[in-house]
Amino acid sequence: MLYLLKLEWIKLNKLLSFRIFTLFYFVLLPAILLTGKRIDQLPPPLMTNEVFFIFPTVWEYLGYVGNWLCFFFFGFLSIIVITTEYSYRTMRQNIITGLSRRQYFLGKVYFILCMSLMATAYYALCALLIGYFNTSSVYWHKVWQHADYIPRYFLMCWGYMSFGLMIGFLAKRTGIALFLYLAYIMFIELILRWGVHLQLVKHRSMHFYPMNAVEDLVPLPFTQMADQFL
Repeated sequence: MLYLLKLEWIKLNKLLSFRIFTLFYFVLLPAILLTGKRIDQLPPPLMTNEVFFIFPTVWEYLGYVGNWLCFFFFGFLSIIVITTEYSYRTMRQNIITGLSRRQYFLGKVYFILCMSLMATAYYALCALLIGYFNTSSVYWHKVWQHADYIPRYFLMCWGYMSFGLMIGFLAKRTGIALFLYLAYIMFIELILRWGVHLQLVKHRSMHFYPMNAVEDLVPLPFTQMADQFL
């Protein structure tokens, strides 16, 4: 495992998109949430912007910000990691030099596993720091009331990256793969759920399509009540 991770790191360290996407994630995750301090008036059911930064709701709102960032940056990254290997023929070179197809695939799986763990650890750290410095009275039970968002966040990140990995292997070209990734998540699955599934089978099973399930691991907080009536 360590050998495969080291091999992936050697390749990723030279990839500009890896550095840019990772940097954007680290900077934007807390920055986007903290811009909420400049919002004075909020629509119902939100009464004050403090809900973004205090325990326990900071887990939910920061997680929703991370949902979008993982969707774009880490989903794109997992695609580019695969398609660039097809473009520069490094995959063929690795297999020729003794790496089996199974080892090559496991290397990619270990890569998205490590990225998902890193993203989740950073999310948890940001949530704890933001919540600690913005909550007037910090109680242990309040801090960890929504700690279930930590494993949910990991599964969400893993889901986006796994889907991106699959699209990268199938499409092999960066432009086509990115288009398919965006098109399926933002349009095709919605059409299948609302335009086909709901018309044929009027049942809650429409919510269990793969990428909708991934998105709903860390949903927009004040829309969760509405889901109960769908």
